[in-house]
Amino acid sequence: MKRSSLNIVNLTLRELSTGISSGDISPLDLIEATLERISRLNPELNAFITVLEKSARQDAKSAELLIKQGKYKGPLHGIPVCLKDLIYMKGVRSTSGSKILSDFVPDYDSTVVKKLKDAGAIILGMNNTHEFACGITNINPHYGSSKNPWDISRMSGGSSGGSAVAVSAGMAPVSIGTDTSGSIRVPSSLCGLFGLKPTYGRVSKYGVQELAPSIDHIGPIAKCAWDIAAVLQTISGYDELDSSTVDIPVPNYINVLSEKQEKQGKRSDNFKVGIPVQFFFDIIDSKVMNVFDKFLDKLHACGISTEPVDVQKTDRIIDTWRVIRLGESAAVHKEWIESRRGDYGENVIVMLERGMEITAVEYINAHKMRKEIRTAFLEAMKDYDALLVPTTIISAPKLDQTMVNINEKNAMEVYQALSRLTTVFDITGLPAMNVPAGFIEEEKKKLPIGVQLVGKPFNEEMLLRISHNYDEYYRISEEMVPSLYA
Repeated sequence: MKRSSLNIVNLTLRELSTGISSGDISPLDLIEATLERISRLNPELNAFITVLEKSARQDAKSAELLIKQGKYKGPLHGIPVCLKDLIYMKGVRSTSGSKILSDFVPDYDSTVVKKLKDAGAIILGMNNTHEFACGITNINPHYGSSKNPWDISRMSGGSSGGSAVAVSAGMAPVSIGTDTSGSIRVPSSLCGLFGLKPTYGRVSKYGVQELAPSIDHIGPIAKCAWDIAAVLQTISGYDELDSSTVDIPVPNYINVLSEKQEKQGKRSDNFKVGIPVQFFFDIIDSKVMNVFDKFLDKLHACGISTEPVDVQKTDRIIDTWRVIRLGESAAVHKEWIESRRGDYGENVIVMLERGMEITAVEYINAHKMRKEIRTAFLEAMKDYDALLVPTTIISAPKLDQTMVNINEKNAMEVYQALSRLTTVFDITGLPAMNVPAGFIEEEKKKLPIGVQLVGKPFNEEMLLRISHNYDEYYRISEEMVPSLYA
């Protein structure tokens, strides 16, 4: 086949790795097709800040040679991967979507990048992000806003918005994002993707620009659950360079998904999922609620049962998250707030200055409360394989929107609306995965909406098994290709 003649639009990481391992797909052809698509689509969608054309081609050539020599490393070998632009790669500019770090070039690889390279992945470039990951819209005054491939007049969500846009539009099969308030799950929901925030401590944060260190998470965004599994088993594990990581074994997640339906006496179509009664449905757009209800019907049809469950302490979620997120972010940025205030975008500096007002008493009490909230969720899910809640209470807002009016009754800031249902799983550190649930129609355009599967600590495999079971049954990921970019 000729170089760049490969059609990559609908191909998952799983399909690409199968083709590469069998010799049917050349890593060089794959990289050329990928770079061509980025060149054509990125000027409009603005998913990348930096594209590494030269090194990507060199790495593809090396991967092709090794594979021909019988030295195939595994499912990520020869696969193009992109990174949110605050994950450090040696010798590559890492802006964090900011003016302040516009010329910063790290002299070492983050642990995540090192593991990806060791697995044979090819780093394509750096994805656009909300400035310093300090927001959830991906409206960026310094590098432009990433645009939703389902409707370019709408937000991608953030702060891993460029990552979601790149995968949704077929510019990369997978991206690595970060999540402090919902920044993997929200853009995954709005762009129709699978996105996993692992358990806090599962993936090393070494070499990643901090936002709020006690609630920052690293995780993958991809087209299907199998793809998430392949990336998660690559980037997970204890890291002596990151004291927040936990030294427990990392499952072979691909094998978990490949095993027969029978596992430890429990059929995979016999999952039991709890749906919290409190908080998550108090404020939600009626169209989003309709998608959630239809998603439940689909789950039931493929043998997954659901039951309502009570969760305590939910009235304390927002205030607890706010104090920790704002307080820690202000501490991280204190020196720059004082010396380079004018170099921040307006919405980011306002948020950081609010953090400067958080008192030590408030911060300490918030950490006490986060433990109580975590305990309440663990108690709620003790008899269930996972919990299930919506990811966002609205679909993707317009790029110029700052407020939304939900069901003509609840006027809210866009940030508050998009992050309302995601922040609790950052402060509790529980694994949470966005699963594409369906579409709503706005202005004659289909907009994706997701749901969150929430698991017990370090039990990501359960979320992967449930979502994989659902995806294999309905082939839902095959529907999630924006028509403009098909």
